[in-house]
Amino acid sequence: MVDRKTIEALKQKSELAFESVYDHTKRGVYAMIYSIVRNHQVTEDIMQDVYMKMMTSLETYKMGTNFYNWLITMAKHQAIDHYRRQKKTTTMELADYDQLNSSPDPTPDQLSTFEMMMGALNDDQRQVVLLRVVDAMTFKNISKTLEKPIGTVLWLYREAMKAMKGVEV
Repeated sequence: MVDRKTIEALKQKSELAFESVYDHTKRGVYAMIYSIVRNHQVTEDIMQDVYMKMMTSLETYKMGTNFYNWLITMAKHQAIDHYRRQKKTTTMELADYDQLNSSPDPTPDQLSTFEMMMGALNDDQRQVVLLRVVDAMTFKNISKTLEKPIGTVLWLYREAMKAMKGVEV
């Protein structure tokens, strides 16, 4: 997908090379980040950070290895870092707390079908499903990206499908 020539062009700050890499990787990067933060706007913000970091970290990329996996791993780490920072700094206003207690379970009208289905999955299942469905990654590549045995990835996907079928829409 991303060859040596493209990477060299990226190092020279080629806008055309960047656009090519972005077009080929944006779905997977989005899926990975969203599977962790579960917020579209935050995901888009983190995506910008990932691509800026990609440009500043190109010297750390080892030529001959899978560039896509390198980028997806970077996205995963950026999302986890964001999640950890948010977890530490999240405070709740008293009004928000009262509203939360008055309606603890969102109604189907408040959540999209997609969010309801994703909500039925654990973090590992969500990552596998989003990489498979949104980015059309092979199970083999998902296995490499998530650093999990392929059997585990297949099991997570199968369990996720069962869980999503059980969601009432």
